[in-house]
Formats: sequence, C-alpha cells, structure tokens
Amino acid sequence: MINVRRRFGFTIIELIAVVAIVGLLVAMLAPAVQSARDAARRMQCAGNLRQIGLALANYESVCRVFPFGVGADSDGSETTITSVNSRRFALHTQILPYLDQRAVYDLLNFSVEPFYPDTTGDPQVVTGNGPNESAAQTQIPLLLCPADFDRLGRPWGPNNYRSCNGSSWAGRAGDGMFGQITSIGPKDVRDGLSNTAAFSERIRGEDVQLPIDLHADLFGLPAPWTETTFRNWCDQLTYAQAAAAPIRNSNGGMTWLEGNMNWTRYNHVLTPGRPSCKNDLTWNGAAMTADSRHAGGVNLLLGDGATRFVSEQINPLVWRALASIAGNEAIGTDY
Repeated sequence: MINVRRRFGFTIIELIAVVAIVGLLVAMLAPAVQSARDAARRMQCAGNLRQIGLALANYESVCRVFPFGVGADSDGSETTITSVNSRRFALHTQILPYLDQRAVYDLLNFSVEPFYPDTTGDPQVVTGNGPNESAAQTQIPLLLCPADFDRLGRPWGPNNYRSCNGSSWAGRAGDGMFGQITSIGPKDVRDGLSNTAAFSERIRGEDVQLPIDLHADLFGLPAPWTETTFRNWCDQLTYAQAAAAPIRNSNGGMTWLEGNMNWTRYNHVLTPGRPSCKNDLTWNGAAMTADSRHAGGVNLLLGDGATRFVSEQINPLVWRALASIAGNEAIGTDY
C-alpha cells in the first residue's frame, strides 16, 4: 500500500505573495475609505448648518426679524469690548432656545457684558465671578464641525459656525444679514433669501503663537489702508509675511458667547480658504474668511435655509455678491 503524505499550509513564497496582495488591496481601499469619511463629515457639517437655518427661521417667525450678529458697543467710533456698558452678545446666544438649548439660554445675564467682569477683552480662565461663565463653558455639539479638531486651551464652548456680516471689511456697518444691532426681516433682503449668505464655517484656532497657521490665525498690520489695498495685502499674504506681522490672534472660534469678529462672525472680503486679516487700527476693518477642513471648499447656509458646498475657486465677485442683502448683483446658480 502506497503511503501518500499530503502537504498543508503555505510556503514562505506563497505567504509573502498573499501579504503583498492584501497590502496592495488595503492601499487601494484606504483613499476610498478616507474619502467616504470626509464626505460623511461634510454632510454632517451641512446638517448642523441646516439646523441653524431652522433656528433662524423659527426665531424670525416669533420676532418678525432675524437676530443681530453682534450686540451694541458702548463707544462711538472705536470698538472697546472691555467696556462694562457693551452688550456684544453673539447671534448664537439669541437662537439657543431654538437649538434645544433653553437651559443654557436661561443661564445668561444679558444686562452685563458677555464676559463681565473680565477687563482683558480676551478671557482665558474661569474666575468664578462672571455671571455668564457657567453658560459660556457649555460645549454645544451643533456648533462644532466634525471635520475640525480641538486645539484651543480655553475653558469656553468653542464655535465653528459664523454669521455673515457682509461683503465689505466693515465690522459694524456690514451689508449682510447679521450686522451690529440689526433688525432685518425677510422683506429687507431684497436680493432674495435664496441668494444671500447667512452662515458659513471657519476652522478653530490653536491658541498658541507658533507655528503659523494661515488658515486658522488672524494677522494684523496697522497701516493707512483702503479696503482695496487691505484686501490685496491679505489675499497675497505668505507664511513669511504672516510671521512678520506684528499682530497675530490664534484664538479663533474660542467661544459662541460674544460677537467678536474672530469668534462668531465672518465676511466675504476674500474667497473661502484665503487668509484672515485685520486692520490693526480698528476692529472695524477685517477680512474674516470662511474656511474649513473639507477638501476644496466650505459649506454655506443661505438665508432660505438651504445649504450649498462652495468651492474655493468661486469667482470673488460672486462670493461678495452672495454676502449683501440688497446689492442687486448678478449671482446665478452655478457656484
């Protein structure tokens, strides 16, 4: 009787071939998996903006006007956010009840400045004395884009979603839906709610001075700017120029409480993905640019509650036209 011995298992050569094939398949699938994750985050981010749009609509149905972008300063020509008479509360505070955050809203004391008694204009610690500190520490998931990540060292609830101040560098007299102490209703948006930006997104800061981050940081230079020269300087800003800029704020989006331009508002001075800058002579001159961690663009909430994904390559004139409420500009649908 012949004894036949059967061989089981793999040879070294076969095992190496299998591992190589599996590795190749994983390498081929990894970009697709990452792309699917990015698309899911982008969709969730757009969903957050739609919820904000619904809150704005509900607010308007009750109050007959949309909320303002930022409350009043106590001064005249210059912004003094440390004044005890300022009421620079952000739009976000006004729509809290319509975001299922009534309990947080009820904690707020609107009769004092947002971070009272802070006198720095840049609160970094919980003192225990501020009537709004408890509310301000609340992190509201709906205000955070899942594609971004937390690098801030502040104790306050951060924010990714900004109300649109308008198309110009004006910090107060913006021509958008949500300026300072505005009371704009649908009839005032003569360009049409479907043609007017309400909210977009911006990357949160990292709260450190180094390294330079052209997407998250805010760069300032005191100069006798015109809006055109300011726009051109900011648009062409390089890493070297940014590092040499005498002013750099890295605490972008650190809170949803106050209407500071670097925390809760944005404008369409520059197209998405470009740098953000301020005229260091006054907060009334800024390019606060929409930006995100989504590849190629940002989510945009329109006044009618619809969301669009806008490419970083959008025509600058169309982007600025989207920000004004009564500019009568040609926009079209292909953007």
